Amino acid sequence: EEEEEEEEDDEDDGEEESEEAQHAKQHLPDLVADLLSYLVGCPFGRWDVRYAMGVASFAALPDPFAPLPVCSPAMLTGSDGLPLHTAPPDYPLPIARDGILVDDPDHESDIVRRVGQVLELVWGERAEAIGQEACAALGVAELRDYLRRPGKSGFWDDHIRRCSKSRRKAPIYWLLQSAKKNYALWISYHRLDNDILYKALFNYVEPKIRLEEHAMQQLVGQRAVKEGHELKQLERQIERQETRIGELRDFETRLRRVADLHLAPDLNDGVVLNIAPLWEVVPWKEAKKYWEELLRGKYEWSSISTQLRAKGEVK
Repeated sequence: EEEEEEEEDDEDDGEEESEEAQHAKQHLPDLVADLLSYLVGCPFGRWDVRYAMGVASFAALPDPFAPLPVCSPAMLTGSDGLPLHTAPPDYPLPIARDGILVDDPDHESDIVRRVGQVLELVWGERAEAIGQEACAALGVAELRDYLRRPGKSGFWDDHIRRCSKSRRKAPIYWLLQSAKKNYALWISYHRLDNDILYKALFNYVEPKIRLEEHAMQQLVGQRAVKEGHELKQLERQIERQETRIGELRDFETRLRRVADLHLAPDLNDGVVLNIAPLWEVVPWKEAKKYWEELLRGKYEWSSISTQLRAKGEVK
């Protein structure tokens, strides 16, 4: 009888483990999405990667009646406890001082490259395997697919859900994306300033267009030495390159249209009103909705509404 009871216990343990495994599998994509949110936050300077590396330790818990700290634990802060906008000496990771990362594998500030650097710092030799496991859990071939996808099961959509509570929606990493989603900028809401869109144009978009135009010139220059099948292949390459440049120029035009409004961001207005002018390049219906409401004269209390009225934009 004792043996039978032991066998039943073993079967129960097996069922329990199976349920735990199923629960973990069911919630794994959400856990990995949370991890990716942290990984993106590190190169933006929001989180201090040294805590995850195990080379920094948390301060002792304060008196329970002491005032709450300004910043959450593990944020990148200075000795005054306030957020840092530049990396401290000997910090192991480059951070986006201008508050901008780019979806561009050829750029040093490429968001995927920076996320990969965080993986290497935290997991060392296991970084590549961890990245592959993350992709498998998210159902994508590579991290760029997840970061680039604007809709369901993409980082942007997951980030909006993570930063939404009740009726309040406040994503802090903004996706500014070209029409065909082949190029994008990521902007940190907390680094907004009067010139951030011009910095985005001057330091990222315009150099990218020049680079692609140079590549086009090189392709066109090969026409004279190609013929037959090779010439047809070259013409297809040229056509694809023209499409790529056209997409970038369209993105530049839309972004410059917002920059030329010269609207000064005001964090007191909240995320949705600050992101609203970017509705043409932000894949989020809420941005267009709030922009249209601003132009109809809503939210008179806000700084952006006051600025739009002064510029004669309110109908």
